Amino acid sequence: MRPKLLSLILFIAIGVLHGVIHSTEPETKVRFALRGEGYLNISDGNDEKNARPFLVSQNSNNIPSINLFLSSLNIQSGQWQGEISGILGTYVDQNLAGEIGPFRNIGSLWLAHKPKDDIEILIGVYPSHIGLESPISMECMTPTRSIVADNTPYYQSGIRMRYEIGTDAFALHLLNGWQKSSIDKNGIIPAFGYEYVKTHQDMNLRISGFLGSTSHDESERIRYHQHIGATYQANARLSLLGSLDFGYQQKKNVHTWVISPLLMAQLVVSESFKLNGRLEYYHDPKGMIINNESGLSAIGFSIGVDWKANHNLLIRSEYRSIKEMRDVMSGKYDNPILGLHLQWFIAKDLM
Repeated sequence: MRPKLLSLILFIAIGVLHGVIHSTEPETKVRFALRGEGYLNISDGNDEKNARPFLVSQNSNNIPSINLFLSSLNIQSGQWQGEISGILGTYVDQNLAGEIGPFRNIGSLWLAHKPKDDIEILIGVYPSHIGLESPISMECMTPTRSIVADNTPYYQSGIRMRYEIGTDAFALHLLNGWQKSSIDKNGIIPAFGYEYVKTHQDMNLRISGFLGSTSHDESERIRYHQHIGATYQANARLSLLGSLDFGYQQKKNVHTWVISPLLMAQLVVSESFKLNGRLEYYHDPKGMIINNESGLSAIGFSIGVDWKANHNLLIRSEYRSIKEMRDVMSGKYDNPILGLHLQWFIAKDLM
C-alpha cells in the first residue's frame, strides 16, 4: 500500500475514534449493514459480455451476476460521524478499475463533524453530489441507472462544507478530480463542486455542478458540468423525476460538449407492487465523457415492475431499450434487454 493511501485511511480512522472518545454526548451509535444487488440481463442475439460499453452498472449479459455487494460500518457520536464501506461486483470491476490498491474496493471512507446544528464539514470518499439517482439501486425509481447517471460520478473524494437554512441547503466541494478516490504519484487533481437543494411541500429541487480538471493530461482542459433536477410527489401513488445535464470541455484542441434530458416516474399499485418507467436522451457527439472518438447519441426507455417481498428484499424486472442514432440511421436492429434484479438490505445496530 502506498504511504499516501495508508495516511489517508489512518487519518479518517483516527478521526472517527477521536470523535467517539471525546464526544460530549453520552450515546454512541454503531450500525453495520450489508447490501446486495444480483441481476440477470437477457438479450437475444447479443453474445457480447457487456450489455453496452458506455454503461458501468448491471452491464453483463446472459449470465447471473452480482452488480454490487457492499458492507458498511457507520459510527455516530455527538457531533461526529464516520463511515467505511467495502464493495465488490461487476460495477466495481468496471467503474473502479482506475483506482489504486485498496481503493478499488472502497465505496466510502469519510469523517464528518457538525460544529453547529446547521453546519457540517466532511472529508474523505463519499457519494457524488451530482444528480438525483443513488449509487444504490434499491433507492432509485428504476432498477438500472440512466445513461447520464452512469456517465457522471458515482463517488468522489475531497472536502464538503454544507450549510442548512430552513428547507434550503448549500454545499461546496473541494474535490480530487471528476471521479477519483486514490491519489497517484502526480498528486491531487484540483476541482470543485457546488450544490443547492430546496425542499418545498411535495417538490425537491437540486442544482449541482462541477468545475475543474479531470486528469493530469494537460491536453484536457477544465470541465464544466451542470445538473438541474427535481422530484415531485404528485399524489400518494405517483412520483415524478425530471432532470437536465449539460457540460463543456476542451480536449486535445477539440471543443466537446454533452447534453442529456431525463424523465422518470413511479406508480404505487399496492403496498407490495410498484410500476416504473424512464425516458432518456444522451448526446455526447465528440466524446467529452464517452471514451471514443465518435462519442454517443442515443435515446432510450425502460418499463419495470417491482415486488417488495419483505422489508429487506426487493425483486425487480425491467425491459430496457437503448437505440444509438448511428444504428437507427443505418437500419441496424436493436437488441433490447430484459433484466431480472434481486436487491436486498440488512442492517444491525451494534450499539
